[in-house]
Amino acid sequence: MTTKNLKIKAYTTLKQKILNNELKPNEYLEEKMLCEMLGISRTPIREAISLLVQDNLIQVIPRKGIFVTGITVQSSRELFEARHLLEPIILELAFKNLNFDTLVEFREKFLNALDKKDYPLLHELDYEFHNYITSCCKNSFMIKIMNNLSDHFQRVRTQEFYSETRTENGAREHLELIELFIQGDLNLSIELLQKHISNTEFYYFRSIIE
Repeated sequence: MTTKNLKIKAYTTLKQKILNNELKPNEYLEEKMLCEMLGISRTPIREAISLLVQDNLIQVIPRKGIFVTGITVQSSRELFEARHLLEPIILELAFKNLNFDTLVEFREKFLNALDKKDYPLLHELDYEFHNYITSCCKNSFMIKIMNNLSDHFQRVRTQEFYSETRTENGAREHLELIELFIQGDLNLSIELLQKHISNTEFYYFRSIIE
């Protein structure tokens, strides 16, 4: 495998572990440990770390080391604020480009995951569903911004204290959104999307307090 491919492998693997909270917020990352964990030499690991620093998923603190970036109450509030502002605009741009077969496929996946109470899969489908909507807006600048927000929000929804009840309710709201998309009702879709974000925000911060 080439150095470039090893870098991509290291970046993809570490990013996934951070997004799913396998590597925890503020966790210290020893370079040697990362090399052993991934079976990769230091050079591609360092290149992957540089990319993750650009994504604000890792920070390198001089004389202290490499750390997963933290998740604070303030950063979470800013994430929700950004979602409230950007996602309705993205949905409006994306709406005419949403594919019927893809929506039906998402519907089946959500229903199956709900039936099995497969919470990790529901989190992954949540991430994929919102990213799919973003991809359909056909605006490269909006896609880049929203994908970065989506990555950081995946860290929020996969924290251990995130409510399983909220995960299930969120999936049901996605199913309602899919039905509205299929029906072609943009106005109600935007209204429900805003409600979906507000519900998630309410349950998330209530979980922190509890």
